[in-house]
Amino acid sequence: MIDDAQPPPPVYSRVLGLRHLRLARWQTGVLFDGALVVGVLLALAELASAWAPVVLPAVVAGVVWVFDVVAGLTGPLPDPARSGGSAVRGPDAERPER
Repeated sequence: MIDDAQPPPPVYSRVLGLRHLRLARWQTGVLFDGALVVGVLLALAELASAWAPVVLPAVVAGVVWVFDVVAGLTGPLPDPARSGGSAVRGPDAERPER
């Protein structure tokens, strides 16, 4: 029998306790592993201290957590399909007649 329930969120999202962001598995890999690799490379090139591989992923996780909190405070974005137009208007967009 096939379970139609959604798969559990990635470990990265569960550890940080993200409530509003829905990160894909590849995004969590890029965030954590990418920060770790950049920290190791900076430490090996002696452009940063040996603490960079530990501190950089923690800083990235903190920024993601703060972004999740801000996303929760601002609420959902307006649905462009329901409003009849684009949610973001560019400088070339026509202005409605008054």
